[in-house]
Amino acid sequence: MACNPESKLFLSKHLGDRKTEDWETLFKDMAQRFDEAHPLPLIISGGDDAIKEAVEQVFSHEEEPIYKGRGRPPSKHVRRMREDLKYAQVIKHKDAKGKLTRVETKIIYGSTDEINGILHSSLCSRNINTAFIERQNLSVRNYARRFTRKSLCFSKAQEYLNLCLNILQAWFNFTKPHYSLRVPSDKPGRKYDQRTPAMAQGITDHIWTWEEILRWRSRPST
Repeated sequence: MACNPESKLFLSKHLGDRKTEDWETLFKDMAQRFDEAHPLPLIISGGDDAIKEAVEQVFSHEEEPIYKGRGRPPSKHVRRMREDLKYAQVIKHKDAKGKLTRVETKIIYGSTDEINGILHSSLCSRNINTAFIERQNLSVRNYARRFTRKSLCFSKAQEYLNLCLNILQAWFNFTKPHYSLRVPSDKPGRKYDQRTPAMAQGITDHIWTWEEILRWRSRPST
């Protein structure tokens, strides 16, 4: 899963393994939702090598090396990372019994000053951490019984599990008000106006009903 910690928007998800190709699918889905007119946001993940490889694959491009006129021309293209990529990892160290002993943060791409500037201007966190996506994972387990461990409510087919997650994502983003997103109200008799993650992100201007969600149809791609 991927989320925006400031707006609480449930951004992307992918059902699969923890292999590089699965992470690539997630990051590709996430990347197509970004506004190309703006630099990439800060990406923070766990310390798995597969995640790092997927980030490098998705947020890079092949480039033909410059031939300087000496020796054999290079035969292979090289991969160049996007200049606006800022990526950090949270690496958790555990002992032989699986007990957490130390948490290390590591900046993979981007300068320390750039990332610290983003964190200090953020409305939700001042440190490199994965607390928000871990809380998102807990919310999914709380709201969807199919994801509860050791229960009889598991899905027997991945198709239905994915459909369930789609409904949950729509409800979480457009229908469920988030307490931390409320804003002071200018309406008489009301102290606060509630907002959903989609409202905080600027995608919509009101809380959706279930009827609106079920009647919504995506525009055909051109």
